[in-house]
Amino acid sequence: MLNTATQDGKRVTIGFGQDPGQAGKSQAQHLVRALSGFTVRPATESGDKLTRFGPFSSQCRAGNVKIRRGSWNEELFRVLEGFPDLAHDDEVDACSGALEMLNPQMEGWGFYELCRAEAEAAAQRSKPQPVQSVPQPGSMEWFAWVEAQKKKG
Repeated sequence: MLNTATQDGKRVTIGFGQDPGQAGKSQAQHLVRALSGFTVRPATESGDKLTRFGPFSSQCRAGNVKIRRGSWNEELFRVLEGFPDLAHDDEVDACSGALEMLNPQMEGWGFYELCRAEAEAAAQRSKPQPVQSVPQPGSMEWFAWVEAQKKKG
């Protein structure tokens, strides 16, 4: 990590996933100390991997993720495409964490899903709703309409 951080330079923020237990806290503390002089942001992981991967997967399907060409591309694609069936999935965690780091307001799939549902509901509310016409009071249609309303409850 130190080698990559040095190559990237001090203007690049370093982020990594931190397991929520005590071992994760100790490891994060060690890595922050080892990367002294760099901006380091450990992020506690919560929820299952599949849920955390959802937003990144959605952005990939939408064509919003660009991958820099490199000798490592084939291995990355193999792991991402094989998830969740492969035993090793560190790249999945790294990609999910990177998206959350770049979009700090999006703390997880649950928040994303809530916003998506609210936007969909707002779009439905803004659509014109059909207007129910009431027949002329006293007409035969009106009496039939009143009976139908009584049956509805």
